[in-house]
Amino acid sequence: MQRISLSPGDHFIRMRCLMISLLLTFTLGANASEVVRVAPWELHNSFWMSLHQTLMSEVRRTRVLGALTAEEQAVWNDAVAAYRTAAGNAGNVTFTRPMVITVDGITQVADDALEPAIDAPMADALRRAAPVYRKHWWPADEKANRFFLGYAAALLRDAGEELIQAHEKVYRTPWPKRIRAFVSPEGGPFGAYTMTTLQLGGITTVMSSRDPGYQGLRALEMLLHESSHAVVDPNRGTVAAAISAAAKKHGVPIPADLWHAILFATSSELTRRVLAGRGVTDYVPYSQDMLTRVWPKYREPIETHWLPYLSGTGTLEDAMEKVVAAIQ
Repeated sequence: MQRISLSPGDHFIRMRCLMISLLLTFTLGANASEVVRVAPWELHNSFWMSLHQTLMSEVRRTRVLGALTAEEQAVWNDAVAAYRTAAGNAGNVTFTRPMVITVDGITQVADDALEPAIDAPMADALRRAAPVYRKHWWPADEKANRFFLGYAAALLRDAGEELIQAHEKVYRTPWPKRIRAFVSPEGGPFGAYTMTTLQLGGITTVMSSRDPGYQGLRALEMLLHESSHAVVDPNRGTVAAAISAAAKKHGVPIPADLWHAILFATSSELTRRVLAGRGVTDYVPYSQDMLTRVWPKYREPIETHWLPYLSGTGTLEDAMEKVVAAIQ
């Protein structure tokens, strides 16, 4: 992977000019009730998803409630208590069954519905907390979501299809036909996550509009990254099969989370190349941090053996066999 030395001043000016250009050219001025469609993505700014994600975040940390009346504080605290009870002792509440079912239920209602019929475990807590959230926090969250959604849609319009085709070529797997992406002030403990939509098919992504790691040009990379979870998995798909075969050949255990490191590296590098083709030569991919901080022992094998495959050298299986061999 290319190592980039940044000039902070030049980087800031270039990024600012590019983002302003994209916004002026493409942003739709969508309000919370409008779904912005950039196939296969459907981009949502949903009051109910934002409230749900906010309440889930309150299970991990509690915000200051000093601006609320005593009655409002009691209502909000009761709703948070209901979420804590439903989450049980889970370290990450995002994928506990009540929260997954509630996310799925929210995908079935209009983003700005005033009294939605949400069929989900947390529906009562959501309805009780809604007036407090709408009064005190939703205006600022809605504005942040709308801004993020505007430039994310612009980036997807310009480069989304090119990146889909590049990912399909790498993974030899068709891309999801429908992706509901909900922009929200919170996106779980890591800023974003993706799950299979139970009732309508396709996948659902939730992504934070306030997490700096997902803002600006990173939105393009991370939307592709999240969509990749539909085709890259620890137990199925071409990547999992290649890792398993390579580990068996070398008589070693399957390297922990190698599939996820490959997913990060792939979306990062493909996005970097697409942006470079549009004049952005100082983009820093998300994988730079992940392969340094989380998976340092995978960095050199991936850069040496996987990234050339992204340029058309060899096969997926050959590249993965070399990556696994180099890790040992």
